[in-house]
Order: sequence, then structure tokens, then C-alpha cells
Amino acid sequence: VEVLNASGRRGYAHRASMLLRQAGFDVVRFASDTATADSTIVLVRAGGGSGEWASKLAAVLGAGSVVSALDSSLYLDLTVRLGRDWRPPAQPFYP
Repeated sequence: VEVLNASGRRGYAHRASMLLRQAGFDVVRFASDTATADSTIVLVRAGGGSGEWASKLAAVLGAGSVVSALDSSLYLDLTVRLGRDWRPPAQPFYP
């Protein structure tokens, strides 16, 4: 999974990555996106069962629509573009 922060809010990609890792997702990259977005989207980059995983990922985040954007040159299954609609959980990630 790749997590891109398109919300314009500092640190959201890192916070979302920690949340996804705690849920069992393998986040291989997180970064800021060059453009901002209002809505969170989960892009399916590989075929197979990735669509099902994309739906599970969106459920963990509590936001996001799933869109197919196949791109085998990226060597990953899913890309998340966090929009302004995403809110990190209120509780701390580590006790």
C-alpha cells in the first residue's frame, strides 16, 4: 500500500500509515501529494483480489471510495489519496 496525503494537513500520511499497519496492511510508502483533494480515494493498482482489499482498507480508514487505476509499473496493489474528508482516530496509536 502507498499512502499519499492530499488533504493539505500535516502528518496525515504518517498517521494513516500507522493505522493501516495496525490493521495488518503492508504500507511500503507514505508521502505528501502534490495536489489537494476534497475526498479520499483508494486506487486499485493491481488486478486479482485487490478490489476486495481496497474495500477493507477504506473501511479501516472510515472514508474513501474505491477506483480502479491499474498500473503494473508501480509494484504495489493499492494507493490511498487522503482527502480533506479523512479524520485520524482520536485515540493515540501507541499506549
